[in-house]
Amino acid sequence: MDQPHKFQDFILALGLTCIGAALAWFLSGGLPFIGIDDAAITRSYAENVANGAGYVYNVGGEKVEGSTAFLWMSILTVAYSLTPTPEFLIIGLCALFALGAVYITLRLVRALTDWLDAPTGPALWTMALFLMASPGYFMWSVWTMMELALWSMMVIWLVFLLARRVEDDFGPGNGLGLVLAAALMPLVRPEGILVAVGLICLSFLLSLRSWRVLGLSVLAAGGSFVAVTFFRLSYFGQPFPNTFYAKVSSDRLQGLADGMKYLFDFLLRSPFTDILVMIWLGLTFWALFEARHSRPGTRALIVAAAAIFGLLMTYAALGGDHFVLWRFYQPVAPLLPVALALLVAFGAGMPSTTLGAAKVAGAVAALGIMLIGWGQYYQSRFDIRKEYVLVEQGLDFGAFLNEVEPRPSIGVGPAGGIALAYDGHIYDLLGLNWVEMAHANPVKIGMRNHASFDKPTFWKHQPDVLAAFNRACTKDQGLAFWSHADSAFDGLYSDADFQAAYVPVAFRDTTQCWPSFARHEWLAKATPSDAILVYDWADVIKLD
Repeated sequence: MDQPHKFQDFILALGLTCIGAALAWFLSGGLPFIGIDDAAITRSYAENVANGAGYVYNVGGEKVEGSTAFLWMSILTVAYSLTPTPEFLIIGLCALFALGAVYITLRLVRALTDWLDAPTGPALWTMALFLMASPGYFMWSVWTMMELALWSMMVIWLVFLLARRVEDDFGPGNGLGLVLAAALMPLVRPEGILVAVGLICLSFLLSLRSWRVLGLSVLAAGGSFVAVTFFRLSYFGQPFPNTFYAKVSSDRLQGLADGMKYLFDFLLRSPFTDILVMIWLGLTFWALFEARHSRPGTRALIVAAAAIFGLLMTYAALGGDHFVLWRFYQPVAPLLPVALALLVAFGAGMPSTTLGAAKVAGAVAALGIMLIGWGQYYQSRFDIRKEYVLVEQGLDFGAFLNEVEPRPSIGVGPAGGIALAYDGHIYDLLGLNWVEMAHANPVKIGMRNHASFDKPTFWKHQPDVLAAFNRACTKDQGLAFWSHADSAFDGLYSDADFQAAYVPVAFRDTTQCWPSFARHEWLAKATPSDAILVYDWADVIKLD
């Protein structure tokens, strides 16, 4: 591989990451530097571990792994050990990992064009075009504070290392890099063991002579998975993160049906994705045919295609999720345009008598692609901002509630921002951070990934306050709740027993109002204050 081009590829990757992150921030109307609510959950665990409280959601509470990405939580623990306010540090780490993902993708494209004897420039510029037209990838990888950028970089790095291995184009550090990447994959996300072992075994079939290093890589992945599983069993008492039990239904057929809907929604609604996937499908069949004749580059294409199709099907099998812009599929976004980039490179390498017209047509197409990508993201800006607003609402309400006496135990839906701010006991009613609730109903029926609420478990514990801080009071600071919010809690708000045990209240300060429901027993102990306004159930409005 042409070593002097590494710096050029790095500069291009740096520019694309900066532009992509800036576009994601600007087109969404500006994002606060606080991440989304799911990321705030992981941050709360990291803060507790850094402060010596253990791997817990509530300080002094049960040990529970409500953060899926073990390695990312560990990295954030280091960040919280360095500073109590690591938000900018975390965003910087996310940007660094996103840069790594983009850079390695560009290196992969350069390697593929070298192996396939196609011009590199057109392929790289095609990649640059589609990455600039994908602000959703940079929103998820840079601004959310999630592990997505790390996961994306690790998947693409493993693909790149395996591609070089099967093409017999590797340096002295390739073997060590492979073993390290394989070992880290199960630590980034639990499904990393499937991705790593699957791709490594495929690479073994494509390059039998590499059996030693590929075998070591499988052992590294397996050893890492066994180690983290042993830790989970010994510390938490279960082999997988609690989020798995809270989100994934034991009804596998229903989960697969939901996951296939998620996959087809991504293919049909994400700009150009259906076309890019079809190009990958066609190129894969071509590579399989040509690989029989040992054509350079074809084995690497098969590995990259397996990573893309494998991850698409993995998250379909897990049931997908509810987040805007198909969060589960964003990690492979940099790989999706690679097949098209190679086709453009092949076309650019052919003689043309209409080069000028082709350049004009290419420029017009490039502009159209970017406008469509930006337009789709811009249309989603309100759904994007909702994820950040949840954190702001949780932080504000948690800070307010810390001053209320006696400090109530609270049941919540959004469980991230509130955990960073509130010092009292929090019951996560959706089960992500509560073992008993997560395991109560193995079959999940309702909102995707948020269908673990169980009424008997709720009544067993009865939090002092059921906090609906993510809902606004009405204009006259009255109370209202939405029918879909009631359905998320299995019709709890409309339950006669709930209305007998709890009373509607509004917590208020000088500028904000948070609707909630409080137990009579807690209200009787609460210090009388204008900050707590009590209502009759007859005054509560139910909205459809």
